[in-house]
Amino acid sequence: MGTPDLIFGQDIAKAVLLDAGEADSLTGRYGEDVKRYVLQGYWSFLCHARWPWALSPTPGIMTTVAKRDVIVSSISSATPAVVTLSAVIATSMAGRKFYMEGNQSVYRIAGHLAGTNLLTLDAGYVETETAGSAVIFQDEYNLPNACIKVWDPLHVRGQRYNPVPLIEKPEFEARYGRGSWSLGFGPIEAACEIQPDAYSASANGVVRRVRVAPWSEEALNLEFDYTLFHSLDFTGAGDGDTPHCPRERRMVLVHLAVFEMFVNKDDTKADQAITKARQLLEEMVPFYIPSQRGRFRTAPKHSATLGCT
Repeated sequence: MGTPDLIFGQDIAKAVLLDAGEADSLTGRYGEDVKRYVLQGYWSFLCHARWPWALSPTPGIMTTVAKRDVIVSSISSATPAVVTLSAVIATSMAGRKFYMEGNQSVYRIAGHLAGTNLLTLDAGYVETETAGSAVIFQDEYNLPNACIKVWDPLHVRGQRYNPVPLIEKPEFEARYGRGSWSLGFGPIEAACEIQPDAYSASANGVVRRVRVAPWSEEALNLEFDYTLFHSLDFTGAGDGDTPHCPRERRMVLVHLAVFEMFVNKDDTKADQAITKARQLLEEMVPFYIPSQRGRFRTAPKHSATLGCT
C-alpha cells in the first residue's frame, strides 16, 4: 500500500498492520489495538505544530467579563466564609473572584445563587475589613470544547499592537503571583493555561481554561487560533475517517502508530519507526509553516500632515 492510498483512517490502520508484519485485517488479533495506536499517533500529530489545515476555520473568541463594584455589609467568620452584600445580584457570581478594597486579598467565590446577596467564599476569611467597598472580577476563562491545543499569541480586538503571549504557568505565576490581585487596569499582558475546568461528556474530555493578567475592568474580545479535536472512526468513508493531514504526508501517521505497536510488542524496531516519524515531521514543519521572523513595530506618535515633528 503506497502513500497515495492512505485516504482514510482505515487505510492507515491497515498500513500499520502490514508494516508491523501482521495481516491487514481490523478484525484480527491486533484489530482493536491498532485503532488505539493510530488515534494516539494522530492526536500527537495534531498537537505537534500549528498545522494550518488542523486549525479551527474561525478563531476562538474569549470575551472578558467587566468587573463589578459591590458594597459588603458583613463577612462571617465561618469556614468557608459567607459575604453579605448590600444588594442582590441577578446573575450568579460563582467561579469569579472577590476582594475587599481595603486589603485586596483575593478569594474565590465558591457559591452564589442568582438573585441573592450571599456569596460563599472558598476559605475562611482572615482579613480585618469585613464591610465596605469590594470588587468581583474574573480572570479565568474556558476555551472552546473542541480545542485540543491553543496557540500563542492571543490578540485583543481593536488593538493593533501588543499581542498577548501565552506563557507557561510557572513563568506566569512568577510574574503575577498566584491568588494575587494582579491589578485590574491597563492592557492584558499575558495568559497561561491552567487546570481543566471539568470533564465534559459533551466535549468527550476536559474543558481547558486560561488565565489572563492583569484582569480587565471592562469587557474585551480576545481572539486566538486553536487546533480542533478530531477523531477517526475507521469506517473507511467520510470526514469521520479522513485525517486532517495532507494526503501525501499521511505516512507519518503510519510511522507514529507503528512505533506504538512495536513498543507494545517489545519489538526492537520501535526506534526505527519513531526515527522515521520524526524525520517526516521535521520535513513538514518548514514546508507547511512559513518561517515568521519577528519585526519591531512602533505605534505612530507624530503626524506630518498635522505639522508635528
